[in-house]
Parts: sequence; structure tokens; C-alpha cells
Amino acid sequence: MIFKNVEYIKFDTNIKIKELLKGEVLYHENDLCSSISIVKKGTIKAIQTFSDGHENIIRIINKNEIIGLSLIFSSNPIYKATFIADKDTEVEIIYKDDLLKLMDNNQIRLNVLTLISDYSNKQTQHIRLLSHKTIRQKLCAFFYQEYKKNKNITFTINYNKTELALLLNVERPSLSYELSKSRIDLMKEAFY
Repeated sequence: MIFKNVEYIKFDTNIKIKELLKGEVLYHENDLCSSISIVKKGTIKAIQTFSDGHENIIRIINKNEIIGLSLIFSSNPIYKATFIADKDTEVEIIYKDDLLKLMDNNQIRLNVLTLISDYSNKQTQHIRLLSHKTIRQKLCAFFYQEYKKNKNITFTINYNKTELALLLNVERPSLSYELSKSRIDLMKEAFY
């Protein structure tokens, strides 16, 4: 988080709390990014809509994750997705000028740079996940990422089938078929 390892800080900032109902839009695609938003409660989905009407979930933002941090200092700070509350959600909004004031603190500056770098790494992982050719390869890569993240062979997937299909950029029926087929293949291996 931005305030990690910061014992005390007092700045004259204009930090705001915004409450969103499920389905309410926080930012639209092509909006100007003039602040960052820290999810304090709930979940936000970043959805990209294409000209043919289909949508992709680009990212699911959970509690304590940040929207706009990798974009706010960009030379073209325009949102490339629409951010919608997945359930009743509360976000803390810090405007760019206030963030710059906060970054006068060395620890906060280091935290911001670390968060931007971590986000870049996550995006690279997602691109790598999407670059697999078959649904099975994408699923295996996704499960391996979750295994590494959880450091356990047993973990909970925080997506339903529709969300997972959108995340992997595959059709939902094809994903369901591949999941069923994988389950059958695993059961066959267990008996042989």
C-alpha cells in the first residue's frame, strides 16, 4: 500500500471517500485519469468493450488495490477500460496534486514506485497468459499462476465461469467444455 511503513504523516490533502452501489461506474473508458482510487471495501471490475459488443474483464480490483496509479503520471492519462462496482464498494480518492505532496515523503515515494512496478509485472503476466494458443494452455497457465500466488496446490478461484472466460478471452461454452474435459482426463489418470 501507499502508506506502508509510514509511521506518521500530516499533509493538507483533499482525500475523498466515494461509495458505489453494485453496477455503478467509477470511471468510463476514455475518461481523464486525474486521481488514484484505493478500494477500501468491495470489488471493482475493469471492463473493456469492443466495437462488436463483446467485453473482456481486464482486471478485477479487490480491497486495498489501486486504480489509476500506473496511469496518473502518464503522458496520455486516459482510462482504457470502464471501472464498474461488482458489489457495493467504497473507494478512497487521492488527486494527483495531493499524491505529489504525499510523495515528498521518501517512504511513500518508494511505495508508489514499488506499486507501479508490481502492476507492470502483473500486466506482463496477463499478456503472457493471453498469448497461449489453446484454452487448455491458458487454463494451465492460469492455474499455475494461482498456485504460485497462493503457494499451495489447493486454492479458491475468485472468478465464476463467465468472468474466467472473459479474463482468458475465450468463449464461455468452450471454457466449460475444456474444464469438464480436464476433469475427466484427471480422473482417468487417477485410475491408470
